[in-house]
Amino acid sequence: MIVLWLLCLASFSLLSLAMPRYRRLFGLRHLSQRSERGWRLSGFALLLLSFLLVLQRQQLAEDLVTWFGILTMTALLIASVLAYRQRR
Repeated sequence: MIVLWLLCLASFSLLSLAMPRYRRLFGLRHLSQRSERGWRLSGFALLLLSFLLVLQRQQLAEDLVTWFGILTMTALLIASVLAYRQRR
């Protein structure tokens, strides 16, 4: 489950940093549209990989609920960090 959480965290981080607004918030450089698309596709690929890891297990229903819970908690963590950073 730790691997699943780390994959979701990395994917949401990539998806948020693919947006120019949040890259500026962290002082990162401007990316070309091609690079932004690459970051976005990488984020979605990691989400897909985490979903495929869930499908490999025997208790599919329980693991899907766990996966959605991990997605929710990870999204809340990323949103909290972004909101905190905007206030500073």
